Amino acid sequence: MPFIVPLRSVVVMLLLFAAAYFPAFALSGGLHLPPDRMVPTVMGVSFTVAAALMAFAIWRGWFTTVDFGLRWPAPRDLLLACGLGIPASALIAWGMSHAHEPGPLGGLTLTPWQVYLCFAVGAPIQEETIFRGLLQSTLAKSLTGAPAIAAVSAIAASVLVAALFGAVHLVVGPWTALAALVLGVFAGELRRRSGSLLPAIVCHAIFNLGGMVWPAH
Repeated sequence: MPFIVPLRSVVVMLLLFAAAYFPAFALSGGLHLPPDRMVPTVMGVSFTVAAALMAFAIWRGWFTTVDFGLRWPAPRDLLLACGLGIPASALIAWGMSHAHEPGPLGGLTLTPWQVYLCFAVGAPIQEETIFRGLLQSTLAKSLTGAPAIAAVSAIAASVLVAALFGAVHLVVGPWTALAALVLGVFAGELRRRSGSLLPAIVCHAIFNLGGMVWPAH
């Protein structure tokens, strides 16, 4: 029997995505922040909202900390994150250098330390908490009632969240979105296999570092 993702599960995923990001962009827009201040503000506010939503779900007993990937992974999972992240980072950075897109750093006037702090530390923690923590965990749990085994539900959740992750990067450009989709697939699979957010965060950080060390021209 083919696996069909219920529409309500997708709607819940999109609502949680909006709940995490809308207050951040509303605040930044309301304060008319310049790009160099908007980026850390959006990261900080969206991370805080996502963490609050996860904490509320844990408090109500709907989820546990382990359900959200808040656990220490096995060493092999961290090694796998590095093994995937390093070659993928180099390949995508090389491809992006020929893509003629501004990339996520386009239009920003950040100092080098701000770039590394935001995109090698802040973005991996913030985005993985939202996408692989809040969204993927919630979607995977909502799909357990669908007519499929748990493993298929977890894979479906990983792929759907990766697709959303790639789609939201279309505002930068199609090649950036494709790179984000690849990262999303890797991060989602690391999250699924390890049961922890940390390998996804490590892979994401390495992925971003490649783009900063070998920037697009």
